[in-house]
Amino acid sequence: MLPWAVVCALGIALLLAVVYGRWALKGVSYTRFFSKEAVFEGQSLEMVEVISNEKPLPLPWLRLESSIAAGINFGRQANLDVYKGDLYQNHISLFFLRPYRQITRRHEVTCSRRGLYRLESATLTTGDPLGMVTKVKKFDLNLELLVYPRIRTVPELPLPNHSWLGELAVRRWIVEDPFLTAGTREYRPGDPLRSVNWKATARTGTVQVHRRDYTADHRLLLCLNVESSETMWRNILDADRIELGISFAASVAAYALKNGLETGLICNGRLADGPREPVRIEPSGEAGQLEWLLNHLARIVLDRTVTMSRLLEEAVETGVRDTDFLIISCHRGDKLETLAQQLRRNGNGVEWMDIPEEEKKTKD
Repeated sequence: MLPWAVVCALGIALLLAVVYGRWALKGVSYTRFFSKEAVFEGQSLEMVEVISNEKPLPLPWLRLESSIAAGINFGRQANLDVYKGDLYQNHISLFFLRPYRQITRRHEVTCSRRGLYRLESATLTTGDPLGMVTKVKKFDLNLELLVYPRIRTVPELPLPNHSWLGELAVRRWIVEDPFLTAGTREYRPGDPLRSVNWKATARTGTVQVHRRDYTADHRLLLCLNVESSETMWRNILDADRIELGISFAASVAAYALKNGLETGLICNGRLADGPREPVRIEPSGEAGQLEWLLNHLARIVLDRTVTMSRLLEEAVETGVRDTDFLIISCHRGDKLETLAQQLRRNGNGVEWMDIPEEEKKTKD
């Protein structure tokens, strides 16, 4: 009697192995998405995953594994193990899935660092109840999440308290309407239609436009320097300090654009999903400019492409005028100082925002 029981058990085990080997992953689908496409550093959102088994065969065990860059923190949840490394973290979940059943899991995640986070794929492993046969399937997700740098309040920024960024900031940024008019002048090619002064045009017989105050005509160009010193090579030595500078750039951009100042960006880092070349965004006050700037600041990789002095040399060589340069940097090298003077002589404003060595810790 016992041998027959053994034979039957082996037969059942082999049958299960054949059945699960052929149909275990048939009708199994998996999707994952974030509740938002972009958030700011320190904010939370949900990561939602949906697993379906559209067949009569139950799945006694499912192992789901994925990997994403460090910087996104998962809250505690049953059946989820997180193994963190310096650069990446692995997530492993175990499931039991009944026939014709769908499971939806919601994970609350907190974004602790700025960056572009990609989740390329997830791997699903399953098999028969006895573990004799395992089947593996890779699901392509191509999921992206942008984490914008933290936006700081004006008192948190090391703003200069003199020159155009200090004294003139009262008129340029803080007044309710920063576009102060100072009479009229004749129309020039490139002037927007909304600047036409129709009464003055009718009175003089030639097209007249509002003469804007000097500070409203200027544009702001943020110069974000990823160099920790003038003599550094390509490798970034003080990443936390540069990250602080990125936050400063985002904060100034948000404040300037909110108050009507055209704002752009140059940076000698590179974009995570682009060629190895500096970041350049022309100053603009159009709708969507802040989102465009934040998008680029989130994607910046701390990899110096060229020196900041080279970027300023290009500005000098092209004859840029009527532009206010804000150099956000860990250092003021001799070359940078010389180029700053040349930009001033060409009719531009130049100010510095020094990135401190240590950020003062403040309680929220």
